[in-house]
Amino acid sequence: MHLPDSLRLLALALLIVAMAHPRWGARRVRDISRSIGIQVVIDRSGSMSAPDMMYEGRRRSRLEVVERVSEQFIFGNGADLKGRPSDMVGLIAFAVFPSTLCPLTLAHEHLRPVLYAVTIASGIENGTAIGDAVALAAARFQAAEAGAGGQFKSKAIILLTDGENNSGARTVGEAADLAHQWGVRVYAIAVRPFAARDEPLTAGQRAVQSGGNLRDYGRGRALAPSDEYDEMVRYSLHALAAETNGAAYTVRDGSELRSIYKRIDQLERNEVQVSRLVEGRDGFFAMAGIALCLLLGEAVLLQTWLRRAP
Repeated sequence: MHLPDSLRLLALALLIVAMAHPRWGARRVRDISRSIGIQVVIDRSGSMSAPDMMYEGRRRSRLEVVERVSEQFIFGNGADLKGRPSDMVGLIAFAVFPSTLCPLTLAHEHLRPVLYAVTIASGIENGTAIGDAVALAAARFQAAEAGAGGQFKSKAIILLTDGENNSGARTVGEAADLAHQWGVRVYAIAVRPFAARDEPLTAGQRAVQSGGNLRDYGRGRALAPSDEYDEMVRYSLHALAAETNGAAYTVRDGSELRSIYKRIDQLERNEVQVSRLVEGRDGFFAMAGIALCLLLGEAVLLQTWLRRAP
């Protein structure tokens, strides 16, 4: 006997909800104009397998230390690194050829397994194409902005490598010009476990050859290398960072790498979280239709099975 009244109340509730115009299949996305985009670009050439970096009291390979500390930068470590939950983060690995392992995303849960899946290159794949890797990372920013119809608040590439540019189609200078043109900063980190401590650059060392042109970048401090190879690594990364208004660092162990990540974390910090609702279908007509069916069901029951006698 209470069924007609129940149907009427349920129909009324559905109509109230329908008037709020709920959306089915809607999702929240970040407003790209208030977001920071970060591309983590990791060298996976053969030299990154050298087990000569100290981290947490034991020697590990350069790649392993880079992976572990990069994970702390992205997800936080509960101490000095807070993580990047509100930023779009992408991952690129490179040797002779760069490859996008994860495009720029807010779904960071996809990054951890991909990060630890980076392996050392071997055979004909072994090499270091820094120019191509930086160019690809910068191009990914352009593609993301074109797809979203807006621009990032800030764009940064974190390059981690232990070698010089000896492969690929683009020089470091060409990649620097491209990143600068698109407003991308490059934080270049040289992984050099046996490098000497920082010392001021001499006038001759400040003249850095980049892309065939001799440029004087004379900013800050640079490594006093122990050999010519360290000179090439350090000076090319210094030129890349200077051209893009970024910064260049040299690290010898995991604690120094974590300190550099902490510095970058402070430089590229965004506390604003702005999102908007996109896509989905309006649920008004569906819910209003169900409410109408319930009201018709009530009327049919009152005129047939639950009809009352005078």
